[in-house]
Amino acid sequence: MADHTQATSAGVTTTTRSRPWLSGAIPVLLLLLSLVTLPPECSAFCPSKCQCLGGEANSRALCVDAALEDVPIQLNPETKYINLTVNRIRNLEFSLPFYMKLEILDLSQNIIETLGSKNFEYQSELRTLNLSRNLVSSLHKHAFKGLTNLLLLDLSFNRIETVHPTALSDLASLVELDLTNNNIVSLEDNSFKGMSTLEVLVFRNNRLLDVPASNLWHLHALKSLDMSLNLVEFVRNDSFEGLKELLALSLQGNVMSELDLSAFEGLISLKHLDLADNNLTMVPTQQLSKLSNLTYLNLGGNRFSQLPAVAFLNLFHLRELHLSRLDYLQRIDSR
Repeated sequence: MADHTQATSAGVTTTTRSRPWLSGAIPVLLLLLSLVTLPPECSAFCPSKCQCLGGEANSRALCVDAALEDVPIQLNPETKYINLTVNRIRNLEFSLPFYMKLEILDLSQNIIETLGSKNFEYQSELRTLNLSRNLVSSLHKHAFKGLTNLLLLDLSFNRIETVHPTALSDLASLVELDLTNNNIVSLEDNSFKGMSTLEVLVFRNNRLLDVPASNLWHLHALKSLDMSLNLVEFVRNDSFEGLKELLALSLQGNVMSELDLSAFEGLISLKHLDLADNNLTMVPTQQLSKLSNLTYLNLGGNRFSQLPAVAFLNLFHLRELHLSRLDYLQRIDSR
């Protein structure tokens, strides 16, 4: 550090020390001060690889394939839509409380392994959350706490094996839940308790061994249920009890060889039923006869050896019937 000698007007000589670190810090301090004094509508930045759109409020931020490792915290706090798909984001801790007005958040195609607890606690305005194509292996307690107005949740193409019974308990307004392509074997009782507004539930391509009847019982507004490509062997009498609003049911691509006589009891509104690619050896005539509103039926790819004359008794509204790939079929009774 260099010494500098300076003469004062009174003839007194003083010595001062130069501070090179201070000259570098001054611009930083000035920048921070400028941020503090900016008006609210300007107190945000758009990262270099993002696009911030929407006029004065900067209501949309598009940060697609921007090589981000964290959710940016410098966006406008009034932002309503953030797209962060195809990045390297690993976790969501401490990054979302800045955006309390957020309505749509797309975090698909990242490397998120855990959702933690209460990371969405301040997102009560959020309507759509896309977490598909990440590495999430479990849904912990309070994973979605705060999302009381969420309508659509996409968790497809993750690695989810376990769902805590209260993980989804805050989703009282949810309409659609997509769990396609995960590793779920079973669900604990009451995992869907309180989700009385759910209309679409997709379990396609998991490892479910049974129809989660005790959970479906809570879903009185359910209209579409997709359980295709699982490992369900048997459908019991109470499997779909209470689903009076259900319009579409897919059990395609399971390993079912038998259905209880009242397997579809109570599905009074059902119009679309897909039972293709199972191990059924007989047309489930009695089970189907209770579905008087059915318009679409797919039984292709099963192991029927014969089709009886009254195989589709009482299906007066049936308009579309698929019976392709019946490799074991030997006889059709045309009486």
